[in-house]
Amino acid sequence: MKKSEGFSLIELLVVVAIIGVLAAVGITGYQAYINNTRLDVTRTNAESVERWVSSTQIARAGALTIAPGDCGSDQTGALSDCFDDLSSTADLPFNKFKNAYQSQEDAPLVAYVNDNQTGLTDGTDACAGSSVNVSNVKAAATSTAPANWNGVVMILNIGGADNLSNTNNELQVGWCDGDGNFQEVSDNISF
Repeated sequence: MKKSEGFSLIELLVVVAIIGVLAAVGITGYQAYINNTRLDVTRTNAESVERWVSSTQIARAGALTIAPGDCGSDQTGALSDCFDDLSSTADLPFNKFKNAYQSQEDAPLVAYVNDNQTGLTDGTDACAGSSVNVSNVKAAATSTAPANWNGVVMILNIGGADNLSNTNNELQVGWCDGDGNFQEVSDNISF
């Protein structure tokens, strides 16, 4: 009778090594896919906010009705009044947006920062600033900076008074990436 032979120890070790290499490549590729998706979603959110700010400015200049009403051309309050609650009310522009980097439902999505109050000259310091005075648009308005800025779309007032009656407010729109760096979408939008 012929004795059947199994796999040798060397053959088994080679198979295990090949499986390990394939798993390492797969996990790295999957992580890169997840990171790129988060980046794309956040960039798309920021581009949508930038388009909304630009179109709202055009509507304000033409004295058209704007939602939310706090952004109307007849308003004289602070810009933060306009940007508060843009994403937390069902009929407002960004209520279906999600923060791609943070899983909790009430993760900050859009923040308005008045650089005249904080001393920032552009968004490069905004994503790391724990003392930045913000209006957190995803949840209730607050002056407390979020613990994690990743995925937050930033609307920065980089010039002019924080006043809706001004037409020369210069806004900068961008987002905070997964590394805590500010990525600019648009600069010097008059509002």
